[in-house]
Amino acid sequence: MDRKVIERRACRGAVVCVLATVLGASGALASAGEVELAVQVGRSLPFYEQSFALNPGDFVPPDYPIETSGAFNLELGGGLTLSGGLTWRFSDVVGLEARVDSAKVELEVTGGRVSGDLGDLVPGVPSIPVSGDLSGETQIDRLTPVSLNLQVGVGDQVRFVISGGASYIPATTVAATVQVRLGASDIPGLPPITLPGLSVTAAATLDGGLGGNLGAGLRIAVSPQVAFVVEGRAFGFPTRELHWGSGSGSSAIEDALADALDPIEFQYGFFQATGGLAITF
Repeated sequence: MDRKVIERRACRGAVVCVLATVLGASGALASAGEVELAVQVGRSLPFYEQSFALNPGDFVPPDYPIETSGAFNLELGGGLTLSGGLTWRFSDVVGLEARVDSAKVELEVTGGRVSGDLGDLVPGVPSIPVSGDLSGETQIDRLTPVSLNLQVGVGDQVRFVISGGASYIPATTVAATVQVRLGASDIPGLPPITLPGLSVTAAATLDGGLGGNLGAGLRIAVSPQVAFVVEGRAFGFPTRELHWGSGSGSSAIEDALADALDPIEFQYGFFQATGGLAITF
């Protein structure tokens, strides 16, 4: 069986076991204090963004007639977040919170442009401007940290709550392919043409690791057992490094471009804003 499939199933199994254990213990905890189950939905706002300079001199001869405009960027865009947590409040103020958060994120490639002249690139061909924007294909798993926090809350009908502690994020698959393809559209009497392109790829299954989280929010009681919850929370984890490689493995220019680019310093961290319901029993 594929190693990535095994790792994903193992991570899902670990999350299910944690939830089952915590929920199974809720009855015993309730006899020693107040237990609250909360389910929330919201949106993630990731922290990662990185720019990569494109210098033609790094991957073609110094006098080669290619120009670049700006740099290309990798950044994480936000998506739907789902959260579930169980809190045992062993006093009116202090409690212990176990939670699982699952944030959808999108890795995006933006910016960057390459241009030249077909007459300079191919001897004997008339002067024809060619250019192309960089494009990208990416893949990234959902970020699903599991956390154990100390929670402090004050208030009655409207309760202010702050919690923070340790978080573990399972192994995450990340892949990015950046492509550039030059084209010409100003050739009299001919349709637009596209020249062979270049591509570089960075891909890895990043190891899981420990980090932390900190959040604050309000619980607004709508009945003795039910409250409306709004919350903001930030997660932070160690940076992981990915290196570029040639997209096809057959081009010396692609190899040189991959070697010239800075590695990806991938930051797992993200902020999320969520709202939902909490039930006390």
